[in-house]
Amino acid sequence: MPRRKRPSPPRQEGANVAKKMVTYFVYPLLVIAITVGLLRAVRAAVGGDGDPAGGYAWSTNAGWINFAPPYGGVTVYADHLEGYAWGENIGWIRLGTHTGGGPHTYGNTSSTDYGVNRNPSTGELSGYAWGTNVGWIDFDPALGGVVIDPDDGTFDGYAWGENVGWIHFKNTEPVAYGVSVLPHQVYLPLVLAGD
Repeated sequence: MPRRKRPSPPRQEGANVAKKMVTYFVYPLLVIAITVGLLRAVRAAVGGDGDPAGGYAWSTNAGWINFAPPYGGVTVYADHLEGYAWGENIGWIRLGTHTGGGPHTYGNTSSTDYGVNRNPSTGELSGYAWGTNVGWIDFDPALGGVVIDPDDGTFDGYAWGENVGWIHFKNTEPVAYGVSVLPHQVYLPLVLAGD
């Protein structure tokens, strides 16, 4: 009697492909997501590094004010601003006396402790900036105020300087301009695993 061949087990190519996909794609993506999440959590817990601001504000009396000039620039932290903005017609505007980042609140009580504070929840700005050629600039005046949108990082509203008048932070017409927070980019190396 002839011998019957036993049927061979079905090929499991589909299972091998799925296993390779998990190994080479899902696991690395999961590791990247966890790493980014941990970095954000640590950054939030320690007050975070500041994010640079960019763009221009406008004052009818002072002209354009650059928040990211060469040799200067403004840095936005969770609770305050630091650095310098530049106006071609008015010179440097210092956003605060504190340097070095980390949590800080300006008292705005003296020439050695002034600056622009930020409410971490609402993004509202308060306090004073100083320009040698223009004097004090109030970021929370009675008929104005400046806020940084917590969702998209755009500045909006008006600051007031006795010697420069209103400084407007965002407009769409007739000329679009604005100041916004430019978040840090997180670069992670792409590692490809071989067989």
